[in-house]
Amino acid sequence: MTRTPLGIVFSLAVLGTAVGLAARQPHSVFSAAQAASAAVTPKTEAPNEARALSHAFSNVAKALAPSVVRIEVEVGSPRAAGPHGRMQGPDDDDDGDDSGIPPFFRHFFQFGPGGGMPDPGPQHGVGSGFIIDTNGDIVTNRHVVQGATKVTVTMNDGKEYPARVVGKDAQTDVAVVRLEHPPSNLVVARLGDSDKLEVGEWVVAIGSPLGLEQTVTAGIVSGKGRSGRHVRMSGRRVRGYIQTDAKINPGNSGGPLVNLEGEVVGVNTLIEVGAGGAYGFAIPVNEVRRVAQALVKEGRVRYAYLGLMLTDVKDLNDAQKAKLGKAVPASGAYVAETTPGGPAGKAGMRPGDVITEVNNQKIQGAGDVVDFVSTQPIGARVLLHYVRDGHPAETQVALGELPDEDARASTDAQQGKLGMALQTLTPDVAASLGLSGNTKGTVITDVLPGSAAEQAGLHPGDVIVEVDRRPVNSADDAVAALHGPSRTGGHLLRVRGPNGTRFVTVK
Repeated sequence: MTRTPLGIVFSLAVLGTAVGLAARQPHSVFSAAQAASAAVTPKTEAPNEARALSHAFSNVAKALAPSVVRIEVEVGSPRAAGPHGRMQGPDDDDDGDDSGIPPFFRHFFQFGPGGGMPDPGPQHGVGSGFIIDTNGDIVTNRHVVQGATKVTVTMNDGKEYPARVVGKDAQTDVAVVRLEHPPSNLVVARLGDSDKLEVGEWVVAIGSPLGLEQTVTAGIVSGKGRSGRHVRMSGRRVRGYIQTDAKINPGNSGGPLVNLEGEVVGVNTLIEVGAGGAYGFAIPVNEVRRVAQALVKEGRVRYAYLGLMLTDVKDLNDAQKAKLGKAVPASGAYVAETTPGGPAGKAGMRPGDVITEVNNQKIQGAGDVVDFVSTQPIGARVLLHYVRDGHPAETQVALGELPDEDARASTDAQQGKLGMALQTLTPDVAASLGLSGNTKGTVITDVLPGSAAEQAGLHPGDVIVEVDRRPVNSADDAVAALHGPSRTGGHLLRVRGPNGTRFVTVK
């Protein structure tokens, strides 16, 4: 008997099998000889600059990994907006930024496995955040944790920790959550200086998009500037923004935007999609730092306010300018609305006035007024120069304290009020809702859990066009009608929504 080494028998068996397969599938399997003789793509050598940039991205991802967390929330109410929406309060120093697309259409906080609007019942959302101190405090977006009944934080190592909301600020869309039992090995994110950030500088966005584990995308700073008519941030007091083309997806909300030195320079907050593509926007970290410190210390941020809704004179349409008469200032802040009982209203300011100076400083538009007031302490007296009916006038206003939006919402719910926030419908908002730009009414921007509005089936994005068979042309019209008497103990609303027009009775 001829003995053959086992190794040789094995090799022949394998070769025989390969040949058999090749016979049956001549184009899918190649012999070792064929593979050796086939031409292959050459190995290339990356330039030193490319390797250095690649290492920089990798180093940033490694450095921030222990500090970036995934935040999962449970919202116990079937609110259509959930963390997408926010209460529209008397942001009376607003320069009109909220007259555009409502925030609940722009936030990219992810609800459920498929995203989109939640179904009735408890909902689960996913956002991001980063650690700011060893006490277990974590910065995120307010809209990520708004309405949350349960908060769970997942660290980079996969360990989960229960957390609670320390404070949240509707004016900047910043919130702080705290780990209930923080581990001893927390790594705090290094904060940079967003004022020094340059357009064109490389940045990295880190978060948990689409509910995935921590992911990293890179891009550049596409732009920096002041929020206004063209760029509307999710917080009405966010005066600046960072624009980036780094890929941002649902679940990135609250995550850090980081420079190549490993410093957090912004908080990813929203994404805008247009004809030119998608761009992410972040709140500058200098503003986030200030707000977070106040939230950790007091649980809220205190703001001075005038009690005015303002817009730029240059943005007025011909009809509005005609109402002002011939003596329309070339620049200034047009008073669109006054808050009933607000500081400016008490001082005699009226809708239609045009503010031209604040404390003897000339202003170009509404943003200048907001910026000035934002630097003043509560109780400070401000001299306003304005034009009314073509005649110059002045008045002194003692700045009040802006009511806390979340505290007011809770109080309103407890007092059994209707529990919905309204915003006057503008052509831009109407277009975003698929309505004609000539549509008049008021859009619901938020609905409180357990409120009469929620029980009646109203949702953010619904447009109220009539109250008790009478047309409404603004949020003020609707509020006045809803505060009025009703013969049946409830108000009949004509509402336009994604499924057409319907009638709703609110008790």
